[in-house]
Amino acid sequence: MSFSRGSARARIRRTAEGVFRFAHSIGNYLLPEMDYVPGGWYAIEGWNADNMAEAQERHWPDLVRNLQGTGPLGVSHLPWNNSREDHACHNTMMSYGYVLARAARHKDKLSILDWGGGIGHYYLYSKVLLPDLDIAYDCFELPPMCRVGRKLQPDVRMHEDQLDFVGKRYDLVLNGSSLHYVENWRDELGKLAAVTGEFLYVSRLQSVSAAPSFVALHKVFREGYAEFLSWCINRSEFVACAEACGLELLREFVFAEQLTVRGAPEKAQGRGFLFRRPSPSGEN
Repeated sequence: MSFSRGSARARIRRTAEGVFRFAHSIGNYLLPEMDYVPGGWYAIEGWNADNMAEAQERHWPDLVRNLQGTGPLGVSHLPWNNSREDHACHNTMMSYGYVLARAARHKDKLSILDWGGGIGHYYLYSKVLLPDLDIAYDCFELPPMCRVGRKLQPDVRMHEDQLDFVGKRYDLVLNGSSLHYVENWRDELGKLAAVTGEFLYVSRLQSVSAAPSFVALHKVFREGYAEFLSWCINRSEFVACAEACGLELLREFVFAEQLTVRGAPEKAQGRGFLFRRPSPSGEN
């Protein structure tokens, strides 16, 4: 059997592409994606890019399909994860289910603010976890995510201006794996507390227990994602800051993320924190 020169080149190209993808996947598995930044925070584009919102939009049909039926809810909004049986994602989902049920207790309608919530995928999670609950859902994000969110989810109110929340409070404020990507995370936590009427849930926070909070460079480089600066936040610093904002810690969660940061003083872990604003009467 003979091959033309063009078909031979195509075979070589496909083989090379396959080898590159395999090497890239092995590299992502074996090597940490994060580097310690001893100099602290510096200017970087980070999350405010169109290509990440577009990647989430492409992944949206897979996410919606994985949430249907009676199967496991080990799903992810990340475009490189198409499974519904991911154990780490299932842990995240069931932890949120507990928080949602706690916040919805004795309520027919629940107001939720998802701060840094991408294109609002937690609205879908909420409707699957508690399908009979009436949910008023707001999501605060950067403009590219808001554009896609408005297109895909007309029932979600997308916001890109923090002034929209002045004087408002929500039954549940949600912050999933986004607070550590903010340079002034203490000020950001204060803003979250200011709009918390009852519960604040900070999920999958990059956390350390012994070392002071430090900065890491998170390098992804897949499906339109690039690199981002993030904090690995000391747990005690974080809880003390939340308490100074008038919140009390109700429940702590552990997640599957064991984050190795090259050159860092401590390995980070994903942790979650459910806070409550005490009622004026002291009764909850």
